[in-house]
Amino acid sequence: MTDPERGADITLRPLQGSDFSALAELLSASRASMNLFDDPHDAKALRDFLVGLSVGCDIIVAERHGTVAGFLSHTRGLISHLYVHPAHQSAGVGSALLDDALARHPSPLHLWCFEANTRARALYESRGFRAVKRTDGSNNGEGLPDIRYERRS
Repeated sequence: MTDPERGADITLRPLQGSDFSALAELLSASRASMNLFDDPHDAKALRDFLVGLSVGCDIIVAERHGTVAGFLSHTRGLISHLYVHPAHQSAGVGSALLDDALARHPSPLHLWCFEANTRARALYESRGFRAVKRTDGSNNGEGLPDIRYERRS
């Protein structure tokens, strides 16, 4: 699924069973780079989480220069996760994953984003997502205020 408009250095593909360890490392590094919270989960817990997530979600993996660079999970109108490894941020990986999801999944699409994650919020808003709900974070595991976004065609 390489798109010449994105550049030949980003390839999107479905999750493979051999991806879980790389995705766990990516998830840990990405969450740490946000500097928003101390993640209590170790590599094994993150890997187990991803294995469980894969049972009910479609997961698309982005590779850049042959390395796992990001992933997006989606199920029933909800983008549940979009993470990019810090070494590949600002290189179009998140945009490629989000644009692919927008092209392949019907409207409306929803997602949650930490309020303090301004880079992710800017990406979502640039693709037509609008804030429809804000919370104080008491209902998420990190305890951080978050925003529910929606995009309708």
